[in-house]
Amino acid sequence: MKKSASTLTVITIMTLAHPMYSIANDNVVNVYSFRQAELITPLINEFTNKTGIKVNLSSGKADKLMQRLINDGDNSFADVLLTVDVARLEKAKRLNLIQPISSPLLQTNIPAALRDPDNFWFGLSLRARAIFYAKNQVNPNEITSYQDLTAKKWQGKICSRQGSHFYNVSLIASFIYRYGTSWTQNWVSNFVNNLAMRPNGGDRDQLRKVAKGECQVAIANSYYYGALSASNKESDRDVYQKVGIIFPKTATIGTHINISGAALTKSAKNKVNAIKFIEFLTTNKAQEIYANSNYEYPINPDMQTSQLLKSWGKLTADTNSVLQLTQYHPQAKQIIKRYSW
Repeated sequence: MKKSASTLTVITIMTLAHPMYSIANDNVVNVYSFRQAELITPLINEFTNKTGIKVNLSSGKADKLMQRLINDGDNSFADVLLTVDVARLEKAKRLNLIQPISSPLLQTNIPAALRDPDNFWFGLSLRARAIFYAKNQVNPNEITSYQDLTAKKWQGKICSRQGSHFYNVSLIASFIYRYGTSWTQNWVSNFVNNLAMRPNGGDRDQLRKVAKGECQVAIANSYYYGALSASNKESDRDVYQKVGIIFPKTATIGTHINISGAALTKSAKNKVNAIKFIEFLTTNKAQEIYANSNYEYPINPDMQTSQLLKSWGKLTADTNSVLQLTQYHPQAKQIIKRYSW
């Protein structure tokens, strides 16, 4: 979810301004979160009511939080890192910013394909990279896979944010892993040729363009669609009504997904509480809150999704690609740059 480009928003206690809160405390856990405060507050309240442990939340953009961890090193007050995209979690591991967790509960609640093999990070929710279409212009049966977007019939009819954004980099990385370099280069080349305009704006902007008739099809993350349905703006709710969603797949490969995830920081002073908090985020109650308030899919395939997400149709997620994405990011970026996406 987007945040305004401001300094870190600090909730509950001004911990960044008060280093004393970095010391160990039996009833405290300090959390860095990429989510806006209002989106994670229901989870925090539930956790505190259940355990009596107070959560000091610092909310900000994912890259800013990561840089803060790097800058502060062992002096960081953060116990838990909540961030998005497996590549960021892998980066935190590579930079020695996080440490492994030994937890049978996490092993049980999270499928192996959605957690680090060495237990440095754990997926918490799934985010689908879906296809969206103008209901009054497109027959959804015409699009069943990402490959369909390269057909000449869609020339000048597709909207997209810049390919260099990590949402799209991860999508292309998954293509390289699944289909190979040649197939992926061909896909990007044809997809770019079908764009209605030069890529600009974020995912929500692409859906608004589809609703306005500026294009007929767009790629975006599914939770933005959910956010539009509950927007305070009537114009955004109108966008939701005018735009439909498709979860592309083939006979053997599902929709590209990425994760939001959690990790125990290397500098954690409240380690026991931090692990309790991460474990709580994988429980049925927490996963239900994720689905209802953030429009994301539960990490546990046995969990029910919200009624809203069910109304979009069945998501067959390509979970088996998640652990492979990071290694293909450099190549994906090169291909995206080569074809000026």
